[in-house]
Amino acid sequence: MKKVAHKNRAIFTREEVIILLKLPDDHYEIGLRDKVLLSLMYASGARAQEICDLTVKDIQFSKKGASLNITGKGRKRRRIGISYECASLLKGYIDHRKIASLPERHIFSSQTHEKVTVSCIEEIFKKYVWIAKQKNSGLFIDDSYTPHSMRHSTASHMLEAGVPLVVIKNFLGHSSLQSTQIYAEISQNTVDMHLREWNERWFSIPANVDHNTVHDNEMPDFLR
Repeated sequence: MKKVAHKNRAIFTREEVIILLKLPDDHYEIGLRDKVLLSLMYASGARAQEICDLTVKDIQFSKKGASLNITGKGRKRRRIGISYECASLLKGYIDHRKIASLPERHIFSSQTHEKVTVSCIEEIFKKYVWIAKQKNSGLFIDDSYTPHSMRHSTASHMLEAGVPLVVIKNFLGHSSLQSTQIYAEISQNTVDMHLREWNERWFSIPANVDHNTVHDNEMPDFLR
């Protein structure tokens, strides 16, 4: 079988995610919505359409966090948990909107519709990524980031944290492990990048330095 080249997937680093989540101004209605939406997308790894479809009845809060009943591709449903921090943010937003007693209401709305659309979420990402690029030189280096970039980032960060692929598969709602395997390749690229930086930092010798003059005390302590 011919090997099919995967499309390059833009992924946020953990530092970039932190920056992105701090950008929306929650003193304003739209800013509050955007902060909760971006935070939930990272915490859940959900697709943009799944976030659009999320209603009040799909969320069950507990002392330790919250459980989300997500309807994915092919109308397949899965149940996932999110952290206490994100759950608190989400609950506060639902209470703010006064929709806690309205099970059929959608969690996120636009300025013109009761239910936010995928195109609206795409514009939200475009807006904050653009702001982030202006304020953070050297970060957000990919040409284009989409809402799916957050899903890719969640999966990649979970893998780097040691979460097994099969768990990530169920969390994301993939139909097969092969779909999840791509994140192992993405994570390996991240590992390679860090290893390259580490090697360049500790083992490279400037061109104008005589190899015979390199002293033992220039070697990192942990390698002695």
